[in-house]
Amino acid sequence: MDHLVNFTRAQNVEGITIKPIEEPGRSPFLIIDIAAKSGSTTSCEKTVLMYGHLDKQPFGEGWNTDPCDPVIVGDLMYGRGSNDDGYALFCAILSVKACQTLGLGHPRVVVTIEGSEEGTTDDLIFYMQKYKGELGNPSLVICLDSGGIDTSTFFVTSTLRGIVSKYQILGFNFFSIARV
Repeated sequence: MDHLVNFTRAQNVEGITIKPIEEPGRSPFLIIDIAAKSGSTTSCEKTVLMYGHLDKQPFGEGWNTDPCDPVIVGDLMYGRGSNDDGYALFCAILSVKACQTLGLGHPRVVVTIEGSEEGTTDDLIFYMQKYKGELGNPSLVICLDSGGIDTSTFFVTSTLRGIVSKYQILGFNFFSIARV
């Protein structure tokens, strides 16, 4: 969490508020609120919520590789959890910073990063309920969690299943994009 907070601060994004949260008996949670900014494009007055998690594939039985160390098998290197949402915060913050650097407007962006996705969603539900007032009423929720289709191509991102579906949790509209 300290690394994520320090990275975010170092980006000098305008209008940013960073709130790391630790509740007793809960995994850590981070709320980053970036005020809307007008620019060479019309700034949207709505809110975009970006969600990601900071934990990795769980420790425990049933795995053939170590969760923390990369493993080379043949000509390929495997790093369990290396692309499992480790990029979420960086992608979210740098996308807003790019808009600001280019003089483009952007809506209010709220980034939520949590630490329990691989184990359970109980803490996420707890935090979303407790801090719902700070998150506002987003018009769009972007889930920053993805995977690659094969090992022969470098993927910046791909979707998970092939459809766009809308569902609601605690009054928030979530859109899930998936590959076929």
